[in-house]
This record gives sequence, structure tokens and C-alpha cells, in this order.
Amino acid sequence: MNKTKKIFLILSMLIGLILPINSSTVKPGDDFSVNIGCGSVEGEVQAVGNNATISSISKTWCDRGHSISITAIAGSEGIASISLIGVDATGNSDTPNPIDYSGKTIGSSSVNVVKPSNNNGSSNSGNGSSSQNNNNNDDNNTPSNTDTPKSEPNDTTSKKKEEKKNSDSSLASLSVSEGKLSPAFKSGTTSYKLDLPGTVTSLNVKATANDSKASISGTEEKKVKPGDNTIQVVCTAEDGTSTTYTIKAHVDEKPLVFVNYDGKKLGVSRANASLTKKLFEETKIKIGGKEVPAWKNDSLKMTLLYLENGDKKDFYFYDTEKQEVTSIYRPMGLLGENIAIIDVPKHLQKRTGMTFTTVKIDGKEMPGWTYDDKAFANYALIYVMNDAGDQLYYQYEKKDNTLQRYSGGAALTQEAYEKLLKKQEEETKQLKYVIYGLGGACVLLLIALIIALLKKRKPKHFDKIDTGGRILSKGAEIEHKTLVKMKQDNGENF
Repeated sequence: MNKTKKIFLILSMLIGLILPINSSTVKPGDDFSVNIGCGSVEGEVQAVGNNATISSISKTWCDRGHSISITAIAGSEGIASISLIGVDATGNSDTPNPIDYSGKTIGSSSVNVVKPSNNNGSSNSGNGSSSQNNNNNDDNNTPSNTDTPKSEPNDTTSKKKEEKKNSDSSLASLSVSEGKLSPAFKSGTTSYKLDLPGTVTSLNVKATANDSKASISGTEEKKVKPGDNTIQVVCTAEDGTSTTYTIKAHVDEKPLVFVNYDGKKLGVSRANASLTKKLFEETKIKIGGKEVPAWKNDSLKMTLLYLENGDKKDFYFYDTEKQEVTSIYRPMGLLGENIAIIDVPKHLQKRTGMTFTTVKIDGKEMPGWTYDDKAFANYALIYVMNDAGDQLYYQYEKKDNTLQRYSGGAALTQEAYEKLLKKQEEETKQLKYVIYGLGGACVLLLIALIIALLKKRKPKHFDKIDTGGRILSKGAEIEHKTLVKMKQDNGENF
């Protein structure tokens, strides 16, 4: 053998030792592993075996787009299969109404279980053949002793029969810590219903097997959520055969916490709800001392609650400081735009030339405005929030079924525009006449005022008349008196 062939042979042997053999055929009692994909499902799942005993952790977590490796022990001849059953798992969780996979099969995988072939070179009739060969010995050459008893073959391995394993996979008892199973437990009944009050959040399940060598899974403490829950208890027999007992537990979904809004009493819904993580993150807040689910956006300082009034459920803005509901928040896709319907503040509801009412756009009703002018019967205006948290107006055109950002300008037909221009021109002319008239009136008023002031001006006070017959002022009177006195003092006759 040349050097190249030796190297190739050594590499082949090493590869054979390193790489595991992946076969879909196993022997009874052999360990085997399967990979089961999660697909679009995310959440808690449980591995259940049929003609197989789960040897790895039966309950695990499914990540969307990944797979889970499950190890088990093969049972008797036939098909051994492993299935993933949803415990608290959903599919398409980014949508407002995710699919509930609780109690549903997410995926499965199986292998063939066969007995090992007999490679000892002899069949079941080998002993008989051996006896025939001994009897063919020559009597003349080999003495026979009829008195000596024939010895039986000493092959204890071939004569040893495999002990049969028990296949009983039924339960002897099944009970729960809360409520009562319906119907009452019977070993042969595998499906039950259970009604629980809304305050129950966990449930203890107990079970015993009819056969002491059988194993039981699924009896640990179970967390239950409002609404429907599926609980499975699996009893696996000694030979790998399994029976699944299913409990459909329904937790009362009626609200336990209430808030007031617009004169109504709304309950904090306990049903499953989800929002896109682009804007809001799920959290918990306390209302009235009780913890409730909520959704928050810290940067926008917004908090949402999922509230219900009868059968109607919606998200609402909640002011955590004032502890009150402020507006509805109903996210939707509308004609290519991701928006949310919100309450229109009262100070914005009144618009000139428009009527605040309920408008219908693409089959969906929401608050908005219609134009009073019949020429704009195909138009409507809405006030919404976009997926960035901005509150803005959109204008809808019914004929072409289009939606666009509203610039704030009023829509006008050409006829209405021309009428408006003509009206403005007339109003401008009238305004000019009014201004001219007011100007003239102001001038006349000013003149009249001046004349009035002149007429009302009082003359100086005179109470004496001089020698010329003129009325003297006070100052002239004093001067006159002084002059008279001086002349009298001089002896003049004045």
C-alpha cells in the first residue's frame, strides 16, 4: 500500500470516529435525539413522547426561527415519536391578535424502532441442525452408548428469553389544587375541563400511575393566565408507551381593576394584548394597589392601558400622575399609513366651515370633520397620531380613496374661489368708502372742537373801569388804586 492510500485510510477512520451516525432507525432501549423546529412560534413548550421516554428536560422555551434538540429512549418495536406541544406559546406575536398555540402541536419527529438482527451465524433452528450432524457420525468408527443420556446444549444466551416490559401507561389518579375536573376522573378518560376564578394565577397538578414502573411528567406547578390554558400530564409505561391526559383550564377573564373615562367605568382587560415594540414596551403599573399590565414610552412620557367595556376592547392613554384615562389609542393601518385613532381635544373640535362628526374611511369609523359646502362632499378631515407619536391632521378623498397629510389650507372649488375673490373686492371698496367717510368726519369734528374751545375761553376778571371807560383787570385795578392813593397823598383832587 502506497503512502497516499495509507493517509486516505487513516483520515477515513478518523472521520468515522469523529462524526456521529445520524440514523432514523434505532433499537428498543436506545437513546436517540431529534431536532424540532419552532417556526414562527415563541414561548414555553413541552416535549411529549409516543413510544419514547423523554430523557432530557421535557419543558423548554421555543425561540422563533430556531429548533430544539430533544433526547429520548426508544420504546418497543414500531415508531417512536416526539412532539412539541405549546404550553404558553404564541405565533406572529407582533400582530394585534397573535395565534395561541397553547395545547397545540408545533412540530414532531419520529424514528423507526426495530429489533437487532442475529449475527451469530445460526437461526432459531440451529440446535436442531447441530443434532442432525451428530447423528450422521459413522457407527463403526464411533461407539454409541444408548444408556448415556444426551446432554442439552449449553448456550444459555440463546435460550434466555427477553423479559417483557409493562405497557400500562394509564393513570390511577389525577387531581388539581383549585376547582374540580369535569367529568370526574376516570383512568380511561383523557380529556377534562376546569373552570377557575379570576384570582387564580397558578395551579398544582398531582397524578399517580397504575404501574409503579411507569413515569409521569407535567405534574409540577403550572402558571395559568386569564382565559384558556392547556395542561398536559403524560404517563409513560415501562416499555415506552405513553398516554397524554389533557386539562382545558379556563380562568375567568372578567376585569378586577376599573377606571373612569368619559362618564363610563372601564375595566382593565385581562385578555392577551400586544403592541408593536417600535413605540411601546410592555410593563406593569399599580392601580388601586393592584398590579396591572401596561405599555410605556418613556421618551414620550406615554402610558397605555388595555381597557374593555362589555365586549369592546381598546388601548387608552393613562396619566400616571393624575391617575386618569385621557384618550383612546386605537392603532391601525389606514390606506398605507400607520396611524392611531385618538380623541380630538374639545378646543380643536370647532372648525370654520366644517362639522365635527363620525366619518367612515376605508370601512373604518373614526371622529373627524366633514365640509359644510356640498361641493366638498367627497372630502373629510381626521386628527390622528402617527407611529412616531406625532399628532396631526390627514385629509381623505372619497372618490379616489386616498389619504394625505393636511397642510392646513381649506379646500376650495374654482367657483367658490372666484366668488370669494369678488366678495373680497366688494368688501375692499366698501372699506375704502368707510375710511374716507370716517376721515372727513374726524376733520369736521376737530374743527368743531376747536371752535367750542375758543368760545368757552373765559375773559380776564375786570371789576373796575378806567377813565377811558375800559374795564380794568385785577392787575390794572391795583395799579389804578396805587396811583390814586399817591395823588391823594400829594393833595391832588383825583
